[in-house]
Amino acid sequence: MQRLLILALLLLTPLAQAAVYKWKDANGNTIFSDQPPPNQKAEQRDIKANVMQTSGGNFNTREAMRKNPVTLWTNNCGEPCDSARALLGKRGIAYSLRNPEASAADFEALKKLVGAASVPVLQIGSNTKLTGFNAASWASALDAAGYGQTADPTLKAGETPAAAPKQ
Repeated sequence: MQRLLILALLLLTPLAQAAVYKWKDANGNTIFSDQPPPNQKAEQRDIKANVMQTSGGNFNTREAMRKNPVTLWTNNCGEPCDSARALLGKRGIAYSLRNPEASAADFEALKKLVGAASVPVLQIGSNTKLTGFNAASWASALDAAGYGQTADPTLKAGETPAAAPKQ
């Protein structure tokens, strides 16, 4: 058990910055080493830990966002719109917000999308459009699109993945 704990600590410890030296030997060969050459000038390069930064939560969430971006068409319609925003927030889903009351272009786009300017409307990708808030049907559609049922645990409290692009 103690070995396992030590191994876990070693794996979780960030890699320290290291120096690499580069020089040419007597035969003209390029040499790379972590030690400087004796009695010879060398180019020193600092190497940082190999860490890949990601944003947008885990892989499944990023794939769902890429393949099926979410757009919420809403305004201040009261309980249905508040519940719609709360459901997306609880699941940690980034979405584009479009308000048909605030924009004539959004008003026309919503009428073209669903045939009326009533909200809330959930648009997932280009094929799924749900009018009126129904928690069960919205959850089912989000599940089918690959979104997690709860917020990604790698995100901070209240944080959502990077917002989906406006369609």
